[in-house]
Amino acid sequence: MRRTALALSLVLVGCESDRGLYEQVATDSWYQAPNNEVDILFVVDDSCSMEDEQKTLSRGFASFTDAMTDSGTDFHIGVITTSFDYSDTERGMLRGDPMYLTNGDDYISEFSLRATVGIEGSDKEKGLEAASYAVSPAMNVGGPNEGFVRHSASLLVVVVSDEEDCSDHARLEGQPPESCYTDQDKLVPVGDVVSEFLNLKEDQEQVQIGAIVGVRNGSCDDTYPGTRYIDAARLTGGLVGDICEPDWSTMLGDLGLNAVGIRTSFKLDSAAQPASLEVMVNGDVVDEDDNNGWSYDENTCFITFNGASVPERDSEIVATYTIQSGGSCSL
Repeated sequence: MRRTALALSLVLVGCESDRGLYEQVATDSWYQAPNNEVDILFVVDDSCSMEDEQKTLSRGFASFTDAMTDSGTDFHIGVITTSFDYSDTERGMLRGDPMYLTNGDDYISEFSLRATVGIEGSDKEKGLEAASYAVSPAMNVGGPNEGFVRHSASLLVVVVSDEEDCSDHARLEGQPPESCYTDQDKLVPVGDVVSEFLNLKEDQEQVQIGAIVGVRNGSCDDTYPGTRYIDAARLTGGLVGDICEPDWSTMLGDLGLNAVGIRTSFKLDSAAQPASLEVMVNGDVVDEDDNNGWSYDENTCFITFNGASVPERDSEIVATYTIQSGGSCSL
């Protein structure tokens, strides 16, 4: 049985005669496989500046579900907020009745009710911590969110926020909201939170984090870059969208494609010498191209397919490369 993004690594040794050095050449392979089950958690910022953004999310949601509807994907969709006050006994609980939506529900209109979470929430937005808690065994095995997270399903977390993440494990308790920016050394490292998500699955390729957040040099004057959310997305091969865009249909559509198992990013087992990378899909060479080819992130070791180059269902993706001596991949 083939698994989505199943990595098969072969290490070969070649001789570089002009330097007298030995180099390791690796081949990693993945399969773009159909994904019949996916659990999707939207984490929506409920602070005072998010009213318009919640409406934009609701309007664009149909684009998110298009791919899932066409493919007959078996989905669970739940919504929580970025508020995570430790005195709140309902923190991390899914909103609405039923608490998550499935194919059999009127999910587009019902999602709109859940996504408009209001603007009276905490001004310390703890999106990553709230999401990790919401999908944790404590909340799903005999807990209030029981049934939402399925062992066999992929997990997609989508954070929507116009502020930076302030997940702190109570280290900033009693401090003003500005401490989320002035005392960032007290925040939980992004890699640690991402590991909490990855550890939920035997196949860590089943986990992705997406982010619709503020980006650097964005067009919104009142939006802060969500760099921690962006880092979490990059570490899982997830997509990042600009919350300042007036129409989210395209980026929500792309997130929906990822949700049904059409992955755009694949992580190499080792750091690659960028110039040595050769990428093939079903035996055909794909060119490096930021618009309609692949690109490589040296920090995370992810290959990302862009535009029309995204491999179709059941495709085999093969990357051959020379291992970068001393190189490392985040996480």
